[in-house]
Formats: sequence, C-alpha cells, structure tokens
Amino acid sequence: MSRTLAASVICATAAVGAAGCSADGSSDQPFKGQSADQVAAKAVTATRNAASLRMAGKVAADGQPLTVDFHVDTQKNCKGRMAMERGSADVIHAGQATYVKGDKEFWANAAKGSAGGRKEAQALSGRWVKVPVGDARTTGLCDKQGFLADMDSDTSERKGMTKGGVTTVNGREAIALKKKKGGGETITMYVATEGKPYILKLQQSGGENPGTVVFSDYEKPVKAAPPPAGQVIDGSKGDKAAS
Repeated sequence: MSRTLAASVICATAAVGAAGCSADGSSDQPFKGQSADQVAAKAVTATRNAASLRMAGKVAADGQPLTVDFHVDTQKNCKGRMAMERGSADVIHAGQATYVKGDKEFWANAAKGSAGGRKEAQALSGRWVKVPVGDARTTGLCDKQGFLADMDSDTSERKGMTKGGVTTVNGREAIALKKKKGGGETITMYVATEGKPYILKLQQSGGENPGTVVFSDYEKPVKAAPPPAGQVIDGSKGDKAAS
C-alpha cells in the first residue's frame, strides 16, 4: 500500500479545509450581529464536535485528481471509497483494524518500484487486505478529528473572509463565507443556517489544489463491519485469511 495513502485522504479535506473569516456583520443575513469569523469559528467547532459525518468530493492531491467518499465517526469507525487517476479502493475501519480493497491499478501503483509488484497487484486485486494495527501507512486514514484538524490549526487563515449570499446545499439553507487569497485562489465555506451551524460544503477554486468537499449525514451511525474472514488477506501474515 502506498505510503501516501493516508496523506492523500487527509489532503482531501486539508486542501480545501483552511477556513477563516473576518468581520462582516450584515444585519439582513442569518447570524445577525455575528461577524464572519465568529460564524466560521462556531461552524468549525460544531463540525469537530459532531459524533459522525460523511465527507464526499473531488480535490487535487499533489497535483493529481482524488475523489473521496467517507463516513467517519469520533471512534475512528469508517467506511468509504477513494478513486485516484490510477486505481480505486474501498476502505473499512472497524474495531482496531483497517481493511482496504483496491483494484489492480491501485495495487500496481502502490507496489510500484518493488520486486514482484505486478504479481502482488494481481494477487491483491479485489481482495480485502487487513492492515496491521499501528501501520504508519494508514495512520489517520479513518480519523475524523484528524481530517478536520487543519480547519482549526492556523488562525491566520481566519482573517479576510466575508459573508456572501444564502443558498442551499443538499436541500439545507447555508450562508457562504468567502476568502480571496493570492494567486487567484478563493476559499468558500458554506455553513448551515438552521440547527447546529455545521459546515455543509468547502470549496476551493483557482490555485494549485482546486476542489470541493460536501459534508452530510451528521450524527448518523457509521455502518462499518469487518469483511467476511474468508475474503480477507491478513497483511501482517501474508496471504492468509484474517481471523
């Protein structure tokens, strides 16, 4: 498995997750009397505190297109899928184990440069591979809080944004918070105006890593269960069925 696997998924959020705001307390909009940075801070907190959520979208990771769809919770349970320019894979994290099922292209790309890589890709294609506990290559892969950490790590990103118009995201009303950065890059955060101020969408246009991630299914249980043992190769033991 590629050492960049976890980093690529985290990038799916991090690339568009830098969110900040500044004062623009327009009185004819939702969140009356609150500046844009106050709204964004509440949105980041609400999203971070949610027990579970789904993140789906398409971004650029290291200049390559990456599509992700993950349902994750605070217990690191998750179920999702990622698709890159070359290959795709399903991912499950349940209990203390991570399982990955990639296609031939995915494993071939992951094993690039290793002896017997082509043979390995053929053997692993379409099979669930149980990744050893603590394997650095998947650290953070199904960590909800890790996905969202970059939203709240750099306070300098929370300056210069303004309130935009009100729109809908997946049928829910949201206010847009926008920030224009250098190089023609614009970051937009869409925050729910009703109920908890969850982030409903993050969008980055222009710049080196354009993309969009939509957030939904807040507080819904993550239905993640280990694959049938007979379909699993234990990555810590080689080509054996996982117990």
